[in-house]
Amino acid sequence: MTGRAQFIPALTKPYTYFSFYKEWKEKEGFWIRFIAILAVSGLLHALSFFAAYPSFKTISFVESAKLSGAEQELLRFFISLAGGAWGIIVPFLLVQAGAMFLYVFFRDVGYKALFYVMSVVYVLFLIGLAFELPFQFVTGAEEVVQPLGFGFAGVLFFKHGFWQELLNSINLFTVWGSVLIYFALRQLSFKAKSYCLAITIGGSVFWIILYSLYAALVSGQLV
Repeated sequence: MTGRAQFIPALTKPYTYFSFYKEWKEKEGFWIRFIAILAVSGLLHALSFFAAYPSFKTISFVESAKLSGAEQELLRFFISLAGGAWGIIVPFLLVQAGAMFLYVFFRDVGYKALFYVMSVVYVLFLIGLAFELPFQFVTGAEEVVQPLGFGFAGVLFFKHGFWQELLNSINLFTVWGSVLIYFALRQLSFKAKSYCLAITIGGSVFWIILYSLYAALVSGQLV
């Protein structure tokens, strides 16, 4: 049986969609859609870097260069271009890392299916990035609080650091992604429901903590 890889049904009805997905021997259209993900990711990251340019201007070597207006715009263009290139690379890194992590626990599902699941989850990341873009254009900040989550609580109750990053990482899209992974694993794996739930929750917590530590260290605000 041949089926078509689709992201919207996988996002909105993961339990039903992946019950059919496991029956398909061939999945048409996945790579076309993955290329579309790369293109959208590149565009959104380029816009993010463009919007965050005011924060880049405060870097010491940029300030000391005393660039003219035209040079500033050229630098902004190159920064946006670098952001777009990074936006094309990062899906491979994140999707593959997530798929390899799950493959350790769900070899019965297979790496290709897990790669597809994580590709759908990455679409949620892009939607979250799109929600943040207007705030970046208004503030000119490199990073902003995710409006659909607990990020504002982190800003209110914590001055800097790990806890602020952690709360900002707990939002509608990370929860939605975890639910999607759980329902996908329920349908694709022969393992028990409790096992799927434990790995989903444990894996989500692990990656959120790891990212929060990384973001806090990069910003120099671990505590």
